[in-house]
Amino acid sequence: MAVNFGQLLSNMKTVNASDLHIKSGCCPIYRINGKLTPINHPAITKEEVSAIIAKILPEKLKDTLTRDGSVDFAFSIDPATRFRTNAFYQKGVLSIALRRLQYEDLSFEKLGLPQVMNNLAKLKRGMVLITGPTGTGKSTTMAAFIDVINAIRAEHIITIEDPIEFVFKDRMSLLEQREIGLDATSFEEALRHALRQDPDVIMIGEMRDRETIEIAIRAAMTGHLVISTLHTISAVHTISRIVKYFSPVEQESLRNELATALRGVISQRLVPMSDGKSRVPCVEVMIVNDVVRNLIRENRIADIEQVIKNGLDEMQSFDQSLSQLVKAGRITMEMGEQFADDIAGFRRLCKGAVASTDRSGIIAGF
Repeated sequence: MAVNFGQLLSNMKTVNASDLHIKSGCCPIYRINGKLTPINHPAITKEEVSAIIAKILPEKLKDTLTRDGSVDFAFSIDPATRFRTNAFYQKGVLSIALRRLQYEDLSFEKLGLPQVMNNLAKLKRGMVLITGPTGTGKSTTMAAFIDVINAIRAEHIITIEDPIEFVFKDRMSLLEQREIGLDATSFEEALRHALRQDPDVIMIGEMRDRETIEIAIRAAMTGHLVISTLHTISAVHTISRIVKYFSPVEQESLRNELATALRGVISQRLVPMSDGKSRVPCVEVMIVNDVVRNLIRENRIADIEQVIKNGLDEMQSFDQSLSQLVKAGRITMEMGEQFADDIAGFRRLCKGAVASTDRSGIIAGF
């Protein structure tokens, strides 16, 4: 029986699959609620995989796949269903990994994100970073930021992506989306040009190198709102990673600029819910207030973790977020313990203990 690729894609929404993996000689595999789940389907031949890629891969990228052995792109099957896709060679034959992009409702509330996100979306300047490992919803959260701004403000929004994932329509804002490989050769080049295009908001799909980080910080310091992502596991790790892109002699100056530009870091993990059918975001929130700003400047990055735990300005740690999910009945205690950074501390939070105090005098010192 020939593979019905369209049906495989359509069924992803039905079974709430986030990803689809297609490998020559194997049956298709969905990722459902974070777990790989084989489909009751005949193995797909290498000829069928090649035919699928020939159908969905843009013509302009076919040489890239041959030259580099892999290529990123996105495609839609209808206005509300889009897929981020990577086609690649393994053992000399082609495979495909697809991520379903969920357009159903991009509001922060529907996505299960904290209320403080609405405050960040109202910012007119500065940098907001969305971080987390692969597959934790960073792209969706970033799209929600753009969707909220588009709905409430008349701004010129430029997105720089590889590939374009969520396709936006102009509402109150004017939106222009640039794709690496089609509209620009690199994030760095696209970002440099964006600064000459009268933007109010710049969304960068990912900050992958020192040059892009440097330009993004400058843009945030000169009156633009910059939204981007990093593959880091926490707010503290995010700041450390950015600083390490620069040489030791540059780092003091960089920390001063970052302290001025950065307004918040949202770090995400996806945790299976109690119903076993879906996942919910567990979110660490760091807001760059005067205390955090000074700790960045003084290279006391590790101390920021204590400030987050104290909950000033609606900040919260991962374990605080997990405890809230347990108390709301959205995740089980056992699942919370699997994802907690400090299991004993997480258990105390679930029992109603106060999250933290300023024992080290970090906050009082400022």
